Amino acid sequence: MNSGGKNENGKLLIATILLAVVFIGQISLAQVSIIDERQARLDYMRSIPVTSWPKHIGSEPIDFDEWRAKRGEPGSFMIDMVKKSVPANKSDAGIFCIYVNSDLFPQIESSVDTYIDDLIADGYTVNLYQTSGGTEVEFKQSLQAQYSAGMIGCILIGDLPIAWYEEYCWDVDETFPSDLYYMDMDGIWEDLDSNGIYDSHSGDQEPEIIVGRLTASPMTIGGVTEADLVNNYFAKNHNYRTNRLFLNNRAMAYIDDDWQMYSSEWGGAVGMAYDSVTTVAYGAETIAADYEARLDDNYESILLCAHSWPNGHSFKVGTEWIGGDTYVDEVVTINPKAHFYNLFACSNTRYVEIDYMGGWYIFCDSYGLASIGSTKTGSMLYFEDFYGPFSQGVSIGQAFLEWFIAMAEFGYSHDDICWFYGMTLCGDPTLRHIEPQPVSIITDMLSDGDFNLPYSDTLDSDGGIPPFQYTVTDGSLPEGLTLNGSEGIISGVCAEAGTFSFTVQAQDSGIPYLTGAKEIGININFMCGDVDGSVGINILDITYIISYLYKGGPVPPVMDAADVNASGGINVLDITVLIGYLYKSGPPPICP
Repeated sequence: MNSGGKNENGKLLIATILLAVVFIGQISLAQVSIIDERQARLDYMRSIPVTSWPKHIGSEPIDFDEWRAKRGEPGSFMIDMVKKSVPANKSDAGIFCIYVNSDLFPQIESSVDTYIDDLIADGYTVNLYQTSGGTEVEFKQSLQAQYSAGMIGCILIGDLPIAWYEEYCWDVDETFPSDLYYMDMDGIWEDLDSNGIYDSHSGDQEPEIIVGRLTASPMTIGGVTEADLVNNYFAKNHNYRTNRLFLNNRAMAYIDDDWQMYSSEWGGAVGMAYDSVTTVAYGAETIAADYEARLDDNYESILLCAHSWPNGHSFKVGTEWIGGDTYVDEVVTINPKAHFYNLFACSNTRYVEIDYMGGWYIFCDSYGLASIGSTKTGSMLYFEDFYGPFSQGVSIGQAFLEWFIAMAEFGYSHDDICWFYGMTLCGDPTLRHIEPQPVSIITDMLSDGDFNLPYSDTLDSDGGIPPFQYTVTDGSLPEGLTLNGSEGIISGVCAEAGTFSFTVQAQDSGIPYLTGAKEIGININFMCGDVDGSVGINILDITYIISYLYKGGPVPPVMDAADVNASGGINVLDITVLIGYLYKSGPPPICP
């Protein structure tokens, strides 16, 4: 028995060793796989030409010391809750916080109230704060307190504290604003050399909340004020949310020469969110004049890949800087027809710079709601990790957050820091890509018309992207009436009476377009006894019947108008009714 026990123990030991070997082997294989994936990612990033500040532009970015001197001492930190609003219906959208610079708040309060109503309609619980002074550390502590209470994100409106980061990237010491600092609620951020700029980020590096910025104070073009720009932004925002500011449900990927080889990949990523994507990446075609011309072509979303600086874009032809430059004042004048911008464009969202391009893309008069870009060299890569979530209906801020989380899969390497730590979102992070609603003709019955009198009424439609083009696809309008297809106006002089129906189709202005059709009715009334259609009853109507009955005269324009005794036919009795009514105080005519 002892010998048998030893055998069993030996077998158990061997089995344990084998399992350990297998387990260690599995760990090793997993580690190798991770190492391989990490290296593949590094190889990919290092193969892509970095977005750069064009040398021929000549200017330099404002650095931390210049910014701090310009800002001055921030003063003591102050923050007050102005309002807390809870949706009427329970929703899991979460708590969203609005932080507004205290000096700006009184000038935009009404617009912010409308924005809050829109957020509540989307199911958010909204906390509104006004704040001033303080450091980025104090401001982040207030965010962390809200995060502990369930906050999923925030928007920063006006001049609020900014966190700066520094890194040696592509042979240059770069200092830049980094909103990742505010998105990351539990990482460790350190300023190891105590110069006021963070240079170390460790611990749990993944961001947890969505953050958007509305910084309009640096804008000077046209003499506009910060408050005017923010108020106009929220007006556009409200119109978009309430289906009154749709653009074509399509996108453009405009990719300059240095990244032409990636055009299929990157354009394909944009296509995850849009069925129709125009990719422009054909050498000499991608030049400033062509890009500017296309800004009026009505795309909801634009991915631009071009070497840039805070106030513009530069385009190359081959390896030469001969494609021209697009300046921010030109973009403001164009007033582009686009809402969402992904700017693979060096320093375009560097919101500490005067008239920064990423800001003007969202502050233009008529359109523009969100721009994603970098405050330094580098930009977004792995676009599918952004457009994939965006295509599923999540907010642009959530899609941006999920992209940032995906980039943190292996921790942020030096390459990741150089490419991604300047990434920021300008605009409202809660906005979603909204598909236009189906076109629907609201009109059921047109207003009544009167025989032989002028008529006008207008068709009314909803959904789609106005303006609409109307056509009659079945049946016909009453004689004498016509349809103005571009305005939806039915007008003319009614030349026949009765009840009519016909089918009208409305086609919207989207690309691709949407249509809706509906059967519509109209009643054209007549005056009983007005046999000749003169819009009155007199002796001529009597003579008209006599001529028709006994002298082979013309048929009455409206036969029922001559049947004044409602007998179902026209005869001498109708003549006597009209004579009695006109000359003997008889009863009025009664028609079928």
